[in-house]
Amino acid sequence: MIHCNSRALPPWFDTAQTHQQAGSTGLPHSLVCELAKGHTDEHAGHLEDMGRGTFDVWVRWDGDRFTYVCAEPCERVDPAVAPLQQQACTLYVDHAPGHSWEFEDFLHD
Repeated sequence: MIHCNSRALPPWFDTAQTHQQAGSTGLPHSLVCELAKGHTDEHAGHLEDMGRGTFDVWVRWDGDRFTYVCAEPCERVDPAVAPLQQQACTLYVDHAPGHSWEFEDFLHD
């Protein structure tokens, strides 16, 4: 499975550039869709990890419309992998088909 990798300049792009020039790296300069290639809903990029067992902040977009979403992590694991080697899915609950551990490529940010 391959990532969508669609890109978008977030609404805070100018702010992120200003922060980078001042030496801060807190805001990403662009968003990269982390869902599987060919998904049919909005693109989605992870923004902030709030810690295991809590909600994470995601940015979803379609064209120039951006929505900030707090969503529970999916955390499904591959049942075909030995328990000590399992990695939890890093996407959000009810994401488009394809868990993060199924991807064959790296995100291109």
